[in-house]
Amino acid sequence: MKTTVLVLALAACGGGSTDIDATMVFADRSDQEIARLISAASGTDMFGAQGAVDRFAGEADPCPAVSASGASITLTGDCTTMDGILIEGTARVTNPTAWDQVDYTFGDDTVYELTGWSLTLSSFTQVFDGNVRIESFTVWDADVTATQLGIEVRSDLHYDCDSATCDLDGSGVEIVGIGGATVSGTVQLNGEANASFRLRGRDTLNASISQGCVAWAIEGTDRQKTCP
Repeated sequence: MKTTVLVLALAACGGGSTDIDATMVFADRSDQEIARLISAASGTDMFGAQGAVDRFAGEADPCPAVSASGASITLTGDCTTMDGILIEGTARVTNPTAWDQVDYTFGDDTVYELTGWSLTLSSFTQVFDGNVRIESFTVWDADVTATQLGIEVRSDLHYDCDSATCDLDGSGVEIVGIGGATVSGTVQLNGEANASFRLRGRDTLNASISQGCVAWAIEGTDRQKTCP
């Protein structure tokens, strides 16, 4: 079973700690930047980093170059796939679930390590650096920096999973070079992801995701986005 499938089926998280300082002033940030931070807090970049590796499992395309050694798969870019994706950088996954070249060992962690792992199709580019550790498909620990839509965000997340409820306490997100915030809250995966977050910087952003709609409000201001 592929990691992405297991994520959707089981993900839930919490109980970690972050070294990201709560320096963000949400009232000074654009709606696009706020949306990007909420997306990162929900795990989009963390799970995206996994997907940006596992999407090439089982492919016959010579790009990226794939090598197996021991319990690890290594992917090397600097090439273009047959369907036009420019790949740069390297990625390694140890004890993978999605790659037939390596046997998955139950009880061992699965670890993704990405270095400048970049996928470009037309004018859209995703760049990932960092690592994701999955423990028994109940805990996700990640320190991933991802650039999308021109915004570079670091996700220092701890997802501790119990059934379909994820606790994010002890997590943090930051826009690189601008400021960061601690993250607390939960994600409910019950057919469709629902979530409730509190991001604390120098001010506080409360956010929720329900039925695909993202709502948020900055405490002490009239800045908000509501759902129909």
